[in-house]
Amino acid sequence: MSANAHTPELTIAPTSVASDVIELIEFCNDVRGDLTHPKTVGHNIYERLFEVEPMSVVNAIATYVASFHEVQGTRYPYWLFGWNYLNPRPNTHEIILINDQQFLHSLAALGFDIPSYDYARAEAWKEKYMASVDGYAVVRDALRSSNRCEPKFDRFPFQPKLCRRWWTAEHHKTCGCVTEESLARARKFDDV
Repeated sequence: MSANAHTPELTIAPTSVASDVIELIEFCNDVRGDLTHPKTVGHNIYERLFEVEPMSVVNAIATYVASFHEVQGTRYPYWLFGWNYLNPRPNTHEIILINDQQFLHSLAALGFDIPSYDYARAEAWKEKYMASVDGYAVVRDALRSSNRCEPKFDRFPFQPKLCRRWWTAEHHKTCGCVTEESLARARKFDDV
């Protein structure tokens, strides 16, 4: 498959995905085929996996998905960056999908200069950064530079927060789980 190849049923125009991205996706698909339908005996199939840096696969898939949305003229979802919202509840957590406007508010809370409260500017920002491969790369790199999740506010202990390590149960203790202390502080606000 060439860098400009496309399937007419999937896209309305050729995509401009770099050939190395396509080659990595094809390689992963081949390895997947070998793992699910082994034609050899032994562990030599697994040796091929050591050739690939896992994050390069994540980035290749996300770049491909972003290019699909760019060609379709649609916005890609915020979770393409690998971040998700944790919906905190007492003694538990859950992942929750939120709209892209809240994503902009979360980026602003993380310290990025995002026009989240100005509807027209926010829409223009989303069209620039959440509808193209180049925009995806800019936001991806910015999020990679962040060393924390969206901060919590005592007043709103149950507000879902954008989390960079949503898959780690240990991380949920400090990020996605509502503590008794935060609930007590929130209740004090109601007493005022």
